[in-house]
Amino acid sequence: MTGRLATEFMETSSLKELVTMVEREISHYTSKKEEYSERLGNFLRESEEKHGDEDWFKRLSLGEKLPKGKPKRKEKGGRKKRGKKGGEPGEWVPFHSVHLSSSVQGEAELMFEAIEVITARIGALEEAKESIEELRSVGIGEEAVYIVLLREGVPEKIVIKPTGAEAAQKFIFSKGFTVVQLLQPRPA
Repeated sequence: MTGRLATEFMETSSLKELVTMVEREISHYTSKKEEYSERLGNFLRESEEKHGDEDWFKRLSLGEKLPKGKPKRKEKGGRKKRGKKGGEPGEWVPFHSVHLSSSVQGEAELMFEAIEVITARIGALEEAKESIEELRSVGIGEEAVYIVLLREGVPEKIVIKPTGAEAAQKFIFSKGFTVVQLLQPRPA
């Protein structure tokens, strides 16, 4: 983990510093994705002998998404139905705010889901980086303080607080409009 809160804000006086922070996040998540992908590959190779003929394993090996595991249903009176010992593959048992599984398929689902979420996060970070670099290229400059809202480490909103009197003039947003009138030459 990067140690970031799910939602937080930060201040910086440099868009370059913000780009650098985003690049570190991209690097971190890319490293985790590679680590998890390697672990998943090893897991699939080790599981192939025992589960290679099972439909769920074939689908995973082809890179297909598995349907979400179905939680066990409850009987009347709040008691859970009992299935096969250890549960069916992909079956998840609700326990308070989490779901539990003891199947090999459940373990594979966890790894695939983690990789999927990380891939989406990398994409969001790369889009944010492009946006910030574009912001730098339009010449906002370094004469400001940037307050950045981060969700899951991804910059989503930026408040620009100009520093200095001259800089403040650059960032004023005008809501007014101008009416243009044609001037007629005065009769002589």
